[in-house]
Amino acid sequence: MKQKTTDLEVRLPAIPIPEAAEAAMQEIAGGMKLEKCRKCGCMQEALDGADRVFSRSEDSDLRALKPVIQTYKVRMEPIAYDCIGCKKCWGADATIQLANRFEDEVADSCSSGCSPNSTDASVISIEKTSESLWTLQPGDYVVGNPNATVAVCTLSSRNLAAAVAKQAGDSVAIVGRCDTENIGVEKVVQNLIANSSIRWLILCGIEAQGHQTGDAFLRLEEHGVDAKMRVLESASWRPVLKNLTLIDVARFREQVEVINLIGVTDVNTIVQSVHDYAARPVSPLASFENASALPSVEHIKAQTAKRLNLDPAGFFIVLPQPGTGLIVCEHYKNDGQLAHVIEGREAAPIISTAIERGFVTLLDHAAYLGRELVKAELSLTSGMPYEQDAPLKKLSSGKVPPDLTQSNRA
Repeated sequence: MKQKTTDLEVRLPAIPIPEAAEAAMQEIAGGMKLEKCRKCGCMQEALDGADRVFSRSEDSDLRALKPVIQTYKVRMEPIAYDCIGCKKCWGADATIQLANRFEDEVADSCSSGCSPNSTDASVISIEKTSESLWTLQPGDYVVGNPNATVAVCTLSSRNLAAAVAKQAGDSVAIVGRCDTENIGVEKVVQNLIANSSIRWLILCGIEAQGHQTGDAFLRLEEHGVDAKMRVLESASWRPVLKNLTLIDVARFREQVEVINLIGVTDVNTIVQSVHDYAARPVSPLASFENASALPSVEHIKAQTAKRLNLDPAGFFIVLPQPGTGLIVCEHYKNDGQLAHVIEGREAAPIISTAIERGFVTLLDHAAYLGRELVKAELSLTSGMPYEQDAPLKKLSSGKVPPDLTQSNRA
């Protein structure tokens, strides 16, 4: 068996890695370098799967990897989220690599009922352009004719939805994309079963790599879910529908027929399919009222902070530099002495650095600084002038230098 030697990034003696495990171990090693992965359920699932595979293997070289996996497990931090929907998910990719080579052992690796591979707002994701006659979940979507029988999901194709909605006209009830196989699928299902007129869901566009959201829809209609709300026989990463009930799923399977045009991006072809299904006669279906719905979620009205507490770690001055494209973030002690300067081109790495280095210690301060950094990034990309503490849309054409002694203490 071909082997590769590596230290697996865990400061262990170099050990041989069997070819069958090489790809999975590379994914695990890559993810374990990242703090976000060490807190993520995706990586925990991958480590549990690898532990199970290597423990059961009759290959001594594979069994020799078990201590490495145990070392990785020790390095894991308290799980902060099931998954945050990263475009590159090291844990999920490792699980897929394990499944490709050790299918039987990995088959039950998500038996605990894993949760969404995204809390990203990758829900049905379309722009809402008109009032509907049924109750919809919040999101961006194009609502067409509420009495139409056809809905369209363009999967991860972002620009396809608007074109299809415009050309399909009154033949379509709602159109939008869906990137994720859990929260995204949930939102789509909730919106469709809320309108008993909708009887067909056309899947089209390009699948998001790994997520295979279209497959989750197809298997949901074909097989349903298990007791832990995992879509049966789906090839998706984490098709667990925690925010639906079994009754929701049963209604979706009764009401909606899923049409597979996955991979089709030609607008004319998709719209022709919309017209074809819209012309088909349907039997009336009673409105859906789920008597055993999930517990209601509290809706809280956002309020402006009454006061901003002074952070003991200091304050910040944010200075976008159009000439270089850099955002200069100056960190001052509370006595006004400059302590550190963080530079970057995007808001996210700057705020992450500030938090990791301990320059921000209060939640409201972190939220404030994040907002200002995003404004600074937008000012560089849009050309709008930036002024700390002032909304971009209200700025004059001239940039006002921040006043160190006033409210610019981020």
